[in-house]
Amino acid sequence: MLIEEFKGFFELSISCTTRAIRPNERDKVHYYFLTEEEFNKRKESGAFLECATYVGNQYGTPLSEISRIQSLGKVPLLEIEICGFQKLKAQGIPLYSVFVSTTDINDLRSRLVKRGSNEEKEMTQRVERAVEEIEEAKDSGFNMTIYNETLEETYKQLRNQVIKWYGLSDKQ
Repeated sequence: MLIEEFKGFFELSISCTTRAIRPNERDKVHYYFLTEEEFNKRKESGAFLECATYVGNQYGTPLSEISRIQSLGKVPLLEIEICGFQKLKAQGIPLYSVFVSTTDINDLRSRLVKRGSNEEKEMTQRVERAVEEIEEAKDSGFNMTIYNETLEETYKQLRNQVIKWYGLSDKQ
């Protein structure tokens, strides 16, 4: 929604992952789907801005994606794990950060069920990890935490903050 509303200003960075592709996803659109070997080679060569393991799968932000987006004159948006955020922060990389949390873990579980792309074991792991992340986020130094209740309200909060951070017009 943010990218659509502020056309020409933001672009989502496409991450690499070792997890299996889901039925509704396309390679090089939603993620760059890699084998463990491919991912590890890239990691060893320093091809990632940050990388992390989440629920047994590796995820990373390719430096080439950041360069591509910046060459278009746009601001890259990253969807990363807390440990990836902490790595960027420790490197002194200037960034604005938002942690999207939940007020109800059962709501998170029902959203995962509706998505229909997770097996029960993976869903349980994701919920357990989310509980851990909510605790970690409290001391991680995010610029903002949004409690995801409805898409409309969550977007409204994010949009208002982004307008302030980047000095964008409210009339986009």
